[in-house]
Amino acid sequence: MQNKTFKNFVKKILSEGKINASLVGNSVKRTGDFNTLLTGGFIEHLPAITGGGGFYLKNKAALEKYFADKFPGEIDNTNNTAIGNVNSMRNTKAGKRESQNVILIRGQKTVLLNGIETDLKKYTDTYGTFSATLKTLEASKVCFVENLDSYLLAEQVINGDFVFIHTYGGIGRSIVSKTKAKEILVFPDYDFKGLHNYLLVKSVFEDTKLFVPDNYEALFQTKSRTIKTRQGREQRPSKQVLDSEEEIVVKIRTDIYKHKKFLEQQALFK
Repeated sequence: MQNKTFKNFVKKILSEGKINASLVGNSVKRTGDFNTLLTGGFIEHLPAITGGGGFYLKNKAALEKYFADKFPGEIDNTNNTAIGNVNSMRNTKAGKRESQNVILIRGQKTVLLNGIETDLKKYTDTYGTFSATLKTLEASKVCFVENLDSYLLAEQVINGDFVFIHTYGGIGRSIVSKTKAKEILVFPDYDFKGLHNYLLVKSVFEDTKLFVPDNYEALFQTKSRTIKTRQGREQRPSKQVLDSEEEIVVKIRTDIYKHKKFLEQQALFK
């Protein structure tokens, strides 16, 4: 068992010298790794008069070596990545992975990106997009676009005065909070996830607007698709989406509930 639960158990007993048996879950106790710790003399179980007892550190030096061999790298808690996870738990997805703040950015304006004046028009006209690990961004108007293909065509449906951003791995608070602009727009799919992303950005910048095309109703009637996933399950709204009383959120949320359909942002393009 090479996951975070087992790793935390070993770290705790190394640090404290003992753990009450009742605090050790069956997911740890039933593994071969846990049995190795007992039979190998790394730890021992000592019962209490009233039952239960605890697990005690028996050979600290040996357990420290075992821990170092099994988890050869510690995760840097300020920057958890797939590399950190595979080094510490031999599994890229075993622990929390924080955003590395990689963005694609395009537009016709000059912006202050990571403290450097950057002429986006030059890069957009030449290469179609520009990429950066975001530290700070200052621009007049910013639009977060959910899907990559829509991001590359966004100026066909949204004013070209906006700087368009597509985030690698999805919109996250860490990226939004590094952005400073007079106007912020969110252009998502018109589903529960898209509404959640919009409300996330709005929780950071209160004046954020949701981009909804003037012909939303007509597009919904002719181009909406089922809310069910490929596995046949329906999307479920987050608490933020359920609790929102904003008129446009209520409108789109109601459409989804009523018709069991939603409008993808790609439907806006010809």
